[in-house]
Amino acid sequence: MNVLMVAEKPIVAEEIANILSDGKCHTRRGWNGACSVLEYTANFRGKPANFRVTSTFGHMMCLDFPEPYQRGFPPEDCVDPADLFLCPIEQKETEPDRNMRDFLASEAKICDILVLWLDCDKEGENICFEVVDAVRQAMHGNETETDDGL
Repeated sequence: MNVLMVAEKPIVAEEIANILSDGKCHTRRGWNGACSVLEYTANFRGKPANFRVTSTFGHMMCLDFPEPYQRGFPPEDCVDPADLFLCPIEQKETEPDRNMRDFLASEAKICDILVLWLDCDKEGENICFEVVDAVRQAMHGNETETDDGL
């Protein structure tokens, strides 16, 4: 069994891995160059498991207006603010250089279980859905579960 654990912050991922592995985890650099992945072996639900612990850097996604609605200067090019209430919005990666969605999906490919270590607030809940959305299709077995797996 392979378990992917994702924390909201890198320092939290490090602490979780160190505590749960009794300090016996090893660290490797993620391919995106921004994240570390801490790995160890232990039991999960009474069975041997390989753990991968990594993190986000907070929100992975943000909402923005499409390009035609982003004009604000010079004044003759400004968008009428009333138009912004009816225009579409786009979801974009907050930091495209970090490739967080692809990075998490690649770490999830061999994983059977996803465990989230996120803040218990509205922001943490939102990040939870961003992570689930990023890894859902990549996870081993590609099935959606509630108590077992995803």
